[in-house]
Amino acid sequence: LRDPSAHVLATDVSATAVTSARATVLANGVADRVDVVQNVGLASRADASASLIILNPPFHDGAAINNDLAPELFADAARVLAPGGQLWTVWNSHLQYRGALSRLVGPTEQVARNVKFTVARSVRER
Repeated sequence: LRDPSAHVLATDVSATAVTSARATVLANGVADRVDVVQNVGLASRADASASLIILNPPFHDGAAINNDLAPELFADAARVLAPGGQLWTVWNSHLQYRGALSRLVGPTEQVARNVKFTVARSVRER
């Protein structure tokens, strides 16, 4: 948050994760610029209202492996991104989400990858 005018919305469905994130925000003195809310994805955000979204989609639902949530989060990000907005996504490399990102958000390029994680940037065209 080097830009003093930047405002961040952080969301997680987990109450524990939200509590932890709020404590981190307070400890780092950025509570005036970061809102942390318990929510599924970006349900509280208006269409085309963000220029940048950073996402690390879960692939577990409790103890069960569940890959269904990621495409829903990608579609939600596409809805909230303004034209030209960017979605930066990190995921476990074995999941291979690039095709879904390209289809749901827009052109997607791999920025970094190792055996464990992949980072990609998708741009919302329309």
